[in-house]
Amino acid sequence: MKPHLEMTEGNMAALEAFASTNDQPIVMVNLMQVRANAEYGDAARNDCSGYDAFARYTKGSSEVRQQAGAELIWSGRAIQMPIGPSEKTWDLVALVRYPSAEAYLKMTATKAYDAARAHRRAALYDSRLIMTIENA
Repeated sequence: MKPHLEMTEGNMAALEAFASTNDQPIVMVNLMQVRANAEYGDAARNDCSGYDAFARYTKGSSEVRQQAGAELIWSGRAIQMPIGPSEKTWDLVALVRYPSAEAYLKMTATKAYDAARAHRRAALYDSRLIMTIENA
């Protein structure tokens, strides 16, 4: 199965369309598979574990997430997947609430977030980002 680390153009367009007509809070469900060793574009930077690179991402994106009104609801390490394919495993799970999809989009468009994203790409082998809204 092909790894997914970035949003496709089609998924971005769908998210932008949703954001243009919906202003309710969203919760992003993050499923992450962490590399044993970070893989930056510059091999000289591959001096840390995937978890270390992810910590850099978290620190680097902290202020811009806070400015966007994001709130970490829960995060933890995945330990088992009783229902799901045995060949796919996740290491980290995080639930992050944003005031709206528009707030999320504005955050991801900042230079600060883009700089932090390099650490996320280096840290993760694969990921899924599931946007959710509360049941009516």
